[in-house]
Amino acid sequence: MLIESTSDLISALQEQQLPSGDWVHEASLMNGNALVVAADTLALFRRPGSCSDSLGNGFIRSVAIPAEFHLTPQAGSRACFICEHKAGYVGLTDERVLLITLNDVQLFPSKLSALKNQGEIVRLSLAQG
Repeated sequence: MLIESTSDLISALQEQQLPSGDWVHEASLMNGNALVVAADTLALFRRPGSCSDSLGNGFIRSVAIPAEFHLTPQAGSRACFICEHKAGYVGLTDERVLLITLNDVQLFPSKLSALKNQGEIVRLSLAQG
């Protein structure tokens, strides 16, 4: 018998529209939370789809991405910022990288910076707090 196992921390990706009309890329995490990636923000929600709730139910926390590191969506999409993911590595547009650990999500300017754990742009806590 084969047992399928994966180390991926992201189980699904989808574009979502916020009540403001802006579009974001939502990553459903294996722990049931949702990581939302916008051009200028990273946010954590209790469950996928919560980001489109106009009352903000399910919102845990967010962190702003500095203007010089804002993301550009992939060509032909409204909000496709995640290009690839494997385990805790998430490749973004503009060569940016997210590293998802047990406690945090870290944004780096490049793969090399992430590999060396240097030049972190922002950090988002994954604590349920």
